[in-house]
Amino acid sequence: MAWITNSKYLFPTIIIIAVLVNRGLRVKNMLQLYEDMKFKDQNCKLKGSLKGAEDMGMGKNSILFIGDSGGLKQCFHHGSSSAETGGVWMMDMQESDPEPVQLQINGFPNKQIHVHGIFVSNKTDRLYLINHLGSESVVEVIQINYSPSISLQYLRTVKSPLFPRYGINDVVEGIDENEIYVTRWQVLSFPEHGLKNPQTLAERLPSLAFLATSLLGIKMTYVYRCDLVKDECYEATDKIFIGANGITTSTDRQHYFVADPSEKKFGVFKRQENGWLEFERWVQLPFGIDNLEFDTQTGEILMGTIPDMISVMKSESAAETVVVPGGLSIAYLEEGEWKVKDVLMHDGSKLSQISAGNRFRNTVVLGSPHNPGILVCTV
Repeated sequence: MAWITNSKYLFPTIIIIAVLVNRGLRVKNMLQLYEDMKFKDQNCKLKGSLKGAEDMGMGKNSILFIGDSGGLKQCFHHGSSSAETGGVWMMDMQESDPEPVQLQINGFPNKQIHVHGIFVSNKTDRLYLINHLGSESVVEVIQINYSPSISLQYLRTVKSPLFPRYGINDVVEGIDENEIYVTRWQVLSFPEHGLKNPQTLAERLPSLAFLATSLLGIKMTYVYRCDLVKDECYEATDKIFIGANGITTSTDRQHYFVADPSEKKFGVFKRQENGWLEFERWVQLPFGIDNLEFDTQTGEILMGTIPDMISVMKSESAAETVVVPGGLSIAYLEEGEWKVKDVLMHDGSKLSQISAGNRFRNTVVLGSPHNPGILVCTV
């Protein structure tokens, strides 16, 4: 051990020890259970035949739009072709006991639809969907028609070589219908037929890359800006994420908020005139978060929460069912400081692993990326 005290090696040794301690503390923080987890889910009811409601967004007239993946775990592990077809559902939140109703997308050209993140624009009446087709992952652009009844019309599909297969997560409209921002949560493309079915040695790398970046805190994912007129996408900010996940925007489209779940925080960005997102600050949270939505009525950010990261990891790797708690919380500005408040926390027994949530008056709706149904709760 004499080499440690040798001046030649002392400085690099200190650096290595510091890095290891820092990484160890980061993993400890990531796996730390949310201490204030109080379940208030006695008035929750599971509804609908959705196979995986990973994300949702509130449209006009209190219509909640919900994306159905067909089951993201099945897509990621065994490929989209092995999963049930998903789609788009709606709930009329003004009804006393709302039920999810599936919508058809008129003119939709793709045979498959496996929805990941979604964004509902009440500025342009457009619905944006991340769709995992197996061969590629794309953004679908849909027109919402509210009159005489709710209907959807396909407009276009956005593709980019920057989008890894199964590797883009969420989407939000920019300043107008010609601009979108897309988050990338994976470093590498998954195999077409899923992580469980690699065909080559190289196709075994995505699982290792995801584990390494999450545990070691290596930042290698991005937010992209896509110009729909020029039909091109590129990096939208100089901030790099461990796993850029949910994204939302303020009503005036001047601020954007991006979740980084394993870091237990989201970033606040100011849109510049050219579409560049200038970083302003990180908002640290006591739990991980998945999808975000800006509440236009209150200015609060709705967050699908991950209060128990260890259960999530067990659920991803275990053959048997692992119950994962989660819920809906809000982040809000008070005298220049960001505060956090829980709206509802569910123990996972009725719907395991919450990725998104929304609310209307005293009704909260929760969705899961992997598990069937929508959880409707009275609070």
